[in-house]
Amino acid sequence: MTAEGEGISASIAGEVAAPPSSQARAGGRDLASFVLLVAIAHAITYFLVGALAFATLTHRLYEGADPLFGSYLRTPGEIQLWQHVTTWFLPAQLFRGILIGLALTPFLPLLRRWSVWQRTVAVAGLYLVIGFWAAAVAAPGNIEGLVYLRPEFNLDVIVLVQPEIIVQGAAMSLLVALGLQRL
Repeated sequence: MTAEGEGISASIAGEVAAPPSSQARAGGRDLASFVLLVAIAHAITYFLVGALAFATLTHRLYEGADPLFGSYLRTPGEIQLWQHVTTWFLPAQLFRGILIGLALTPFLPLLRRWSVWQRTVAVAGLYLVIGFWAAAVAAPGNIEGLVYLRPEFNLDVIVLVQPEIIVQGAAMSLLVALGLQRL
């Protein structure tokens, strides 16, 4: 057997020699920590980037005499409806983060081998492409929105929402990539 083959055998033997219950516990803790990392990174960046975008870019879409997003979203201008948002925002974003983290867990061994930059680009790519631009639900700024939303959701609106989406996805991905070094 070659030295490389012996290394593989020793590695496999080491893994097999460990009691299965301790492997499962260590693996389960590792996965739970990763999912929690993603959930927290998502909730924090979603809130902070969303608040910044609202204050600087998208405020007019939510408030004013005839807010465009008011045709289908709860907006701050409708206090009773907005109360629902303030109650459920954090639980909803944490739950979304947990789902994102669970969806990413099959890639965890690969992500661990990559550099912070590679992890950031990979997670951001998956999040932005699958989670937003190519999502099956029509929203301002994604492909389905271009097809199904009313003409009021024109190219100006699509461009206006992109910085929020891109910055939040990149920031979340960077936090996950950096946090993964500590797990």
